[in-house]
Amino acid sequence: MNDLNIVGGTLVRPEGCLAGGLEIKDGRIVRVLKPGEAPDPAKETVNAEGMLVFPGMIDSHVHIRGGKLSHREDFASGTMAAAAGGVTTVAEMPVANPPASTEEAFLARKAEATAAAYVDVALYGGAGADNLEDIGRLARQGAVAYKTFTMPPVPGREAEFYGLCSETQDALCAVMERVAPTGRLLAVHSELNQYVAAETKRRMDAGENGLKAFCRSRPVEAETAAVAWVIEAARKTGCRASVCHVSTPEAVKMIQAARAEGVQVYAETCPQYILFNEDTAEHAGVFARMKPPLRDPQRMAELRRMYRDGAFAMTGSDHAPYLKEEKLKNGQDIWHTFDGLPGLELSLPLLLNAVADGTLTCEAIAEATAESTARMLGLAPRKGRLAEGADADVVLVKKYAVPVPLDISKLFTKARESAVLYEGLPMHYTIVRTYVRGEKVFQEGTITGKQGWGTFVSPAE
Repeated sequence: MNDLNIVGGTLVRPEGCLAGGLEIKDGRIVRVLKPGEAPDPAKETVNAEGMLVFPGMIDSHVHIRGGKLSHREDFASGTMAAAAGGVTTVAEMPVANPPASTEEAFLARKAEATAAAYVDVALYGGAGADNLEDIGRLARQGAVAYKTFTMPPVPGREAEFYGLCSETQDALCAVMERVAPTGRLLAVHSELNQYVAAETKRRMDAGENGLKAFCRSRPVEAETAAVAWVIEAARKTGCRASVCHVSTPEAVKMIQAARAEGVQVYAETCPQYILFNEDTAEHAGVFARMKPPLRDPQRMAELRRMYRDGAFAMTGSDHAPYLKEEKLKNGQDIWHTFDGLPGLELSLPLLLNAVADGTLTCEAIAEATAESTARMLGLAPRKGRLAEGADADVVLVKKYAVPVPLDISKLFTKARESAVLYEGLPMHYTIVRTYVRGEKVFQEGTITGKQGWGTFVSPAE
């Protein structure tokens, strides 16, 4: 007897949507039902009529914080947010205090995550010029991928960035030489400080403030010049590399050209870059400050078309939780606040807003949030697809009859009050249920799972 049958819904796969159902047993999908096929008996049957049945989202870019920074987010609150947003696996970045750039810190992070998580967790390891000897060890401990920055540590946050910076092209090559033999992906925050520092100083000296001033202080060239570094280093070393949170079409085109030449370089983006721009986010002020910044409306629209057409191998929220009082520590001074915004539980619903207006498809979302991400991180075929033998990571989604304004006070993240950018946004779809390995962890606004149900996942060796 099956543990669970989900029947009557529309299954979403990258190659198309089809009416059907799922049979689930012992945490796995044991059968994908076609229209008219009768399911075998089950302990529970869920009627998903009128609902979309998505593979659980694998968020490729999450900053949980935890540890000494648990006041901002911990693995319990962060993975509750994930469950509420249809995210069944979080891939957590190593920026923390201490960062996951040594075996000791990585293993402590793993223990902290698995004790508290409601959904499955994968961990990036740090890779920088100052922890080269640790890189191979982190893969052996199960790091799903690595992270590095082409910029120096954020002033005042040096402790969080040990083993995470590759500030020269030679340093980036040295890091890639260590990552390449592991077969893991190196995710690169790609901005060059020399393009940012002078423009930031010029605008600050001129007395400029506000979101647009910040966005324009980080020009397109800061991203594209860093992407050129990544491509060249990947070409020389054979390392698999991804450019994190791509914000410009120019960078995408560079990556596509390099891929055509056989370089293993890929693009990740975040919902905010394809759904918001410097105009539509201006009202949020410091709460919309992020790196790289939001771009102009034309670039945003082109990025969205590229997302629809399959240009992005991964989708990450870049969930960066800070409390409202931290973001407002200097009022609305855009130059002296923390970077980032919470988005873990909103990525999938926000992307579905673009389905409602006809600019994205469910198939493109399933590919870039689940199936392709699973391949990139070495989690396929176990994760990322509604297929026989895969983990039963399943999300039921329903369209509202009338759009419902987003109430950020109902979010599960500790940083909910910092989600100002999204307050009142008309939402067209809602997450009805989230299943992780067949276990219902979220239903209609309520967390139904248990702490510790989430497991540590890593690439199959």
